[in-house]
Amino acid sequence: MYSQQSDAQIGAIVVNHNTSSWTELLIRSLFVQNPGFGRLTIYDNDSVDDRSAMLDAAAQYGAEIQQSGFDTRTTTNSHGQVLSKFVLDPRNAELDYLLFLDADVCFTRPGTIRILQEELERTPTAFGAGPRMSWDGETEMAPDLAANPEIYRDRLHPACALVRNTELFRRVVDEVGLSCATQHLVGQERFLDTFRLATMVMRTHGASHVIADALIMHAFAVSYPDESSSLIPQKEARRDAWLRNLRTR
Repeated sequence: MYSQQSDAQIGAIVVNHNTSSWTELLIRSLFVQNPGFGRLTIYDNDSVDDRSAMLDAAAQYGAEIQQSGFDTRTTTNSHGQVLSKFVLDPRNAELDYLLFLDADVCFTRPGTIRILQEELERTPTAFGAGPRMSWDGETEMAPDLAANPEIYRDRLHPACALVRNTELFRRVVDEVGLSCATQHLVGQERFLDTFRLATMVMRTHGASHVIADALIMHAFAVSYPDESSSLIPQKEARRDAWLRNLRTR
């Protein structure tokens, strides 16, 4: 359990979906940059890429690997269902905090989890805290990209989200879930990405989320095609540079 600052028990989850090299980076950066962090569960979607280096990192840091029950041929977005499975696992009921992570995240600065925890302790009405995001781990994303309400404003982004493991949050996960949803409005429909509906429901109970003064590298969209797919070579180059550094530490 994470005890660098307090005796609070934190359990983390990441989903591997043919993203094993990225997941290795997530594992190594989490434990190197946050000394004392003790519990990470990797849910694997029956990945068929080369998992050997990821498995080595998991063994080195004592991370648990479970099969998610989904595979890489699943045609729907199963991410929220896997996250919900982690929250509702009876073994996690006594944790103080839950840490949700995307596979394509790298902790480039020390003490990020401690900073998120401190932000929550300063904000008793917040149910969760997230960091600012960067494509390179050094410079926050451009303002026009950060203005996307899915990044900070309208949901606690599950790329890196530290959440109080309260009875209220667990009930919301049990009854509403963390999956994507479609909101039907008068004359229109609105897509709600993973964690957004749960964020909206938490707000109805007076619980908001906060963004802490911390920065992480988040590559975005490495397991599915989108408008940034042409940048994959640059993203992988940054990943591999960090892996070379962290494998020696």
